[in-house]
Amino acid sequence: MQKVIIIGGGPAGMMAALQAARAKNQVEIIEKNKRPGKKLLITGKGRCNLSNYSDTAEHIRNIIDNPEFMYSSLAEFNPYQLYYFFENLDLKLKIERGDRVFPVSNRSADVLKIMERELLKNKVSLIQDEVVKILSSDSKIEGVQLKYGGFKAADKIILAAGGKSYPQTGSDGNGFLLAAQLGHQIIKPEPGLTGLLTAEDWIYQAAGLKLKNVELKLLRNTEVIYSGFGELEIRDGYLDGPLIITASMFIDHNPAEYELVLDLKPALDYNTLDQRLLRDFAKYSNKYFANSLADLLPSKLIPVIISRSKINYQKTVNQITAAEREDLLKLFKKLTLKLKEKKGFKRAIITRGGVSTAEINPQTMESSLISGLYFAGEIIDVAALTGGFNLQIAFATGFKAGNNL
Repeated sequence: MQKVIIIGGGPAGMMAALQAARAKNQVEIIEKNKRPGKKLLITGKGRCNLSNYSDTAEHIRNIIDNPEFMYSSLAEFNPYQLYYFFENLDLKLKIERGDRVFPVSNRSADVLKIMERELLKNKVSLIQDEVVKILSSDSKIEGVQLKYGGFKAADKIILAAGGKSYPQTGSDGNGFLLAAQLGHQIIKPEPGLTGLLTAEDWIYQAAGLKLKNVELKLLRNTEVIYSGFGELEIRDGYLDGPLIITASMFIDHNPAEYELVLDLKPALDYNTLDQRLLRDFAKYSNKYFANSLADLLPSKLIPVIISRSKINYQKTVNQITAAEREDLLKLFKKLTLKLKEKKGFKRAIITRGGVSTAEINPQTMESSLISGLYFAGEIIDVAALTGGFNLQIAFATGFKAGNNL
């Protein structure tokens, strides 16, 4: 019987611990929090989007960073296997729009209860402490040094300490330090699936506004890097919402090189929108320009468009020239914002970067530098879009590591 220590009690760590224990190993989870799975509780806005009920090819398409690394893990524990894994543990699941998998109860706490029950059933010990150093000799694992509990020997260690997103849950980047101490290359950690700050001040005026059914294009040097259709939100000083957090995954280390272009009326081409605008102008011909846009725009956006159009807001509609109307149409179809930076780790859903996949055997999840050291979850330099793909990565790499000790 091997003695196995799992560092981190998140989704990857719990899955790794469970698989290692089922293989008759003596397993301990070292977790900073009193209870494991703190970050799991807030995933999917507290509903826990466990996975995406689609084939491996679809998951690979949605992995932005190092998708090829995940072929082996997804082959061993694919989304359909994950679905039936939890259903066999009496957790009833459902499939929603976009093939997203949720518990029927809509409660992430129910997922955690199932995992905790199985860990207890398989005699996995949970130790509330913090690993300050992983000890090795001749490139082989010896054990861990704990902050409060001294030295603990181990035959195998699975490092599943998470990334740096939502640090209040315990993902504070300590796992990267532990891996780096052993000589592993750490790809610079950055916020992923996060909000975006812009150079324009007008977004403060429009704080609280939700824009639905808009088209977004992310450009760098006039090249379209990403385009999407859907919803975005304007918060206090930054952009958020599904379109924005997806776009954030296509931005590299220098956000200031990028700009966003919004089409506020993507269902209408220029000519159709022009005809619509002419009808509205005819309707409000004797009113001030400021009072003529209520049928086309939400109220919070009207002063923004007026200001950027450079048309005097007290000008009557029947005085607006064809050239001014043309400029107004361009604002509707190409509202441009310059990016400044991404929101930080406190807001980010995931961490990009981490332990280089070049130093991890994808067939086993074992380090290529230190014998007996394995990795699982967000600590690895693999990241995906929203829709359950990131939790599938966590569970699949945990499953792989726990099974291949």
